[in-house]
Amino acid sequence: MKSRILSITLGAALFVASIPSGAFAAVTRDDFKTYLETRDALEDGRVQAMPEARRLPEIARRNFKLKAEALQAILDKVEAEGGEKGVADQAKKAIEAALAATGLQERIQEVRVDTSSPHVVTYIKWEGTPDKLDQEAALLALKAGEASAVSSTFYLWAVDAKGADLFRAKIGADRTRNIREDRIEDWATTRYVRLFEIERLPN
Repeated sequence: MKSRILSITLGAALFVASIPSGAFAAVTRDDFKTYLETRDALEDGRVQAMPEARRLPEIARRNFKLKAEALQAILDKVEAEGGEKGVADQAKKAIEAALAATGLQERIQEVRVDTSSPHVVTYIKWEGTPDKLDQEAALLALKAGEASAVSSTFYLWAVDAKGADLFRAKIGADRTRNIREDRIEDWATTRYVRLFEIERLPN
């Protein structure tokens, strides 16, 4: 059976209209990473030089050690949720909703899900409380990690009321699972801060 080829570009994805949303299990981080890596592979000049019918089978075999049908199933699963943009938008909305349930709701300035790389980074910017930055960062990371299935890293950026930097740090999505909400007040400064790779400490 001839494999279908999804023409995936950096700017957009072709939606498979015949597959209704909800027909598959939820898109996982690995699913989305595979989808984005396939997007990038299809842009490779060596792949574009191949006959179209060979492209997906070759990507499946060389990049993922999969059969073409298995890779196609992953691509279809992501496409059923709107492709790259659809999945990213869903993740953004889920994170925004989770953060809105915290006491920091009014101080969240930006949530952005960056899918330019298969390693998806979600950026969260908020107006921080100078003497509670560790606690706030831990809470935001925890809630974002619970809400997003596709982010690999969260980048947290706190500014003061005038927009000056207070705190910048990143944390792997898997590390957010080590944070317990009921212990943030006690452990944020002594334990949870070690989960972050801090780029700029409070002045």
